[in-house]
Amino acid sequence: MSFSQTIGNYKGDESKLYAETKQFTQFMKRFNNEEDKNGQPYPTGSYKFRENTYRKSYLEILFDGQNTGISRQMKNDFIDDVTNSKSPKYIEKYNGEYFAEVNSRFLYNGRNVNVTLYMVKELDSLGFKWAISKVHSENWNALFSDNDPKRNFLHPMSHEIDFMNLHRAFGDKKEVQDYASKGYEVDYTSILFYLIKTGDLKFVTVESIKFHIFQIHGWYFTVEKFERDSYNSGWLISQLMPLKEEDIETMRKYVLHKN
Repeated sequence: MSFSQTIGNYKGDESKLYAETKQFTQFMKRFNNEEDKNGQPYPTGSYKFRENTYRKSYLEILFDGQNTGISRQMKNDFIDDVTNSKSPKYIEKYNGEYFAEVNSRFLYNGRNVNVTLYMVKELDSLGFKWAISKVHSENWNALFSDNDPKRNFLHPMSHEIDFMNLHRAFGDKKEVQDYASKGYEVDYTSILFYLIKTGDLKFVTVESIKFHIFQIHGWYFTVEKFERDSYNSGWLISQLMPLKEEDIETMRKYVLHKN
């Protein structure tokens, strides 16, 4: 391959092409040191497979180099921890504890709306599959927001008038959720499927993807794709923070927009 040869939308030194982490699966393989720097899997039984000295050099290039929010010390602590010779930590493809945040664009009655799909890997009869576990949309969230402490309610003697006051309850579109029982939560996943079935909502495209990794004990990090003409491109660690065991559920709720 010559210096100026073009592959897809890429033009330049082939070493940049090899340096780019082109797929999330490749990110995991590089994180674990399961392939060489040319993207070739190590032969069965190779001492290099998941060897932690090689891993350290790989992990160095798996961070978004333009992110100043991740300090050099934090990177070092993370790399030292996951490559610890006594208890190394790897990303296991089918062990769960990571999920994808897929920011998508839909058409709702002819208008663009942003909908976030949270995808998890599930075991199926034929193997593993990606499945929608949760849906979030600021557009829909605004419809169900409740900032008024004076909630509407049905009078406790409503049964004596055959619940005819339901006419008033269902006629109040903005506050109809007030009449739900305690603990009621909006199921945006069902709303998504219903609107698609009725034809009111149409999928347009995926805008961006972010992976949330909770699998590495003691840490939380995200992985995103960066498209730029640089060695530091492709799927890279975009956010990193230490995470105590007791804080995992709180962090999950924050990421998933749960109350």
